[in-house]
Amino acid sequence: MTRSKDTPAGAEEELRAVIAEYEAALPRLLEARDEAIRRIAAERNLKQIDVIRITGYSRETVRQVLNPEVRAATKKAAEERKAAKESHG
Repeated sequence: MTRSKDTPAGAEEELRAVIAEYEAALPRLLEARDEAIRRIAAERNLKQIDVIRITGYSRETVRQVLNPEVRAATKKAAEERKAAKESHG
């Protein structure tokens, strides 16, 4: 990446650090969100459609939230597809 002449010194590094911090926090926050949704859904005996309606998340997202093994399998399959694509490309 080339730096623009009008970019303040250190801005690139500072922005990269902010992005890295954000990306590092995402998995922890995602798991906390998922655990809370699963807990509330179980305590209130909510159906998947109820969680979809309340959260506004897609059917697939809620399916993965309520079934962590589905998210793990989906993630593994995506990683395998990416690795296969990279090895053939």
